[in-house]
Amino acid sequence: MKNVKNINQRRKFNNHKGVIDVQFNWIFVMIAGFVIFLFIISIVFAQKRNADAQIGISSMNQITALLKGNQQAADIYSEIVLPATSINFKCDESTKYFTFKIENAERMQLPTEIIFAPQNLATNKIMVWSQAFDTGFPVDIFTYITSADSIILLYNTSESAYALQIYNDLPSNITKKYVKDAPDINQYKNYARIKIICFNDTGCPSHTQYDYMNIVPAKDSELYTYGNVTFHKKSASQDPILQTTSYIDKSGLYGAIFSDTVEYYNCQMSRAIDQFEVKRSLVESRLTLLQGALPAGDCRTAINLSLDWEINNMRNIYLNYDNMSLLQQSIKDMDNTNTNLILDSCPKIY
Repeated sequence: MKNVKNINQRRKFNNHKGVIDVQFNWIFVMIAGFVIFLFIISIVFAQKRNADAQIGISSMNQITALLKGNQQAADIYSEIVLPATSINFKCDESTKYFTFKIENAERMQLPTEIIFAPQNLATNKIMVWSQAFDTGFPVDIFTYITSADSIILLYNTSESAYALQIYNDLPSNITKKYVKDAPDINQYKNYARIKIICFNDTGCPSHTQYDYMNIVPAKDSELYTYGNVTFHKKSASQDPILQTTSYIDKSGLYGAIFSDTVEYYNCQMSRAIDQFEVKRSLVESRLTLLQGALPAGDCRTAINLSLDWEINNMRNIYLNYDNMSLLQQSIKDMDNTNTNLILDSCPKIY
């Protein structure tokens, strides 16, 4: 009887042990399966990251080639279609470095290119336009970037000639419309980016409803000569934020139109003025050499006057209204001097 009891106990123990073994095996299979699953997922994500990196590098190369190509000539429009991506443009005013970046790719530095763009774009189509920055002598080519889902609205309550001028001068490929009141603006609210432009504080949109930019050309001057621009930023908790800066030349005004913040615009214009100073110093060196080589006479006198007046007044220029006024007058005087030198068969200033 005792043996039978022992046998039953052993059977119960073996049965219990078997259940434990089966449970352990299932746990082992589940853990092993989970580890294998994680391994496969990690491979998939690694491959996706590599693929995204390759796409990013390819897009960066295409954009860089496009931007450098547009630096070669003025008034050129071009565009490029990319995989849908996010692009960040950054201008550091303290270092004067300009870089751009596509999603997870490394930043690309463009040390000489002057590029005006929204600081962040999420798009699959980059649209690029260029204009010459000319201050009597050529300085550089400015590049402007926008996207297909962006629009420029010319707020034109009085049918301003300035609005018509900008509308006609913008490339036809860039979306642009006239608007005369707030309901007209609302019908374009589905665009990812809206830039509203008005003129001389006349009929600008309500400060509390919209961001916009107000252009005030210098008194009795043409639109593209020089003037001020004010960036109006709406605020739900306080009065609108107003930031005013200056522009010179058609290329500078369009720089403000294609920039979404005054800080970014000022940074790029600061870089452009640095390049202007390099070109100005080269012109000064050339005229100094001519001054020493020319015999006494009208040609040498004209060169001396240009060195003492226009070239000297162009030193240490920075972006404010008075400096832009002085620079514009110096450009005008230098153009007249250059024309007279050509007519008198003298060496040109530039």
